[in-house]
Amino acid sequence: MGWSTVRIRHLDSPADIQQILTFMPELYETNFPGFSADAEFIARKRTQLRAAARDPGQCILVYEDELGVGGFIWLAVELEYSGRRRGEVMAIHVAKRCRGRGIGRMLMQEGEAVLRSHGCESIHLMVTVSNTAAVHLYESLGYGVTRYQMEKPIPRNDRR
Repeated sequence: MGWSTVRIRHLDSPADIQQILTFMPELYETNFPGFSADAEFIARKRTQLRAAARDPGQCILVYEDELGVGGFIWLAVELEYSGRRRGEVMAIHVAKRCRGRGIGRMLMQEGEAVLRSHGCESIHLMVTVSNTAAVHLYESLGYGVTRYQMEKPIPRNDRR
């Protein structure tokens, strides 16, 4: 099998969901240092993915090659208070075996086309600042910072 078997398609089976679930630990543990994906987390994601697959306001695209599913992008359409439609990239992941081949870019571009076809006027996403490869990809596609999420750790006070 060669490149002719490479495609991006809509999620269409429980096996697709199962494969996406295998990507979730790395996706979240990379973006949230100290996070550990446990069985409860995976069960919650399974429920969310199944619901997304049935929701006309959401779309999951998978990248597939001769070895199977190698990545995905999860999209949602939101209605802003102003009445404009805005797309959101809920999650995107490319398996290690597929990285460095432009798959993330292809998934993003296909996702943008889907959101455009649903009348979205803009697209937003969240990315962890330490995920420099993703930040560079999004910047190269024209995404820019529109807001900052800030965090402050709260010291534990062991005195009662």
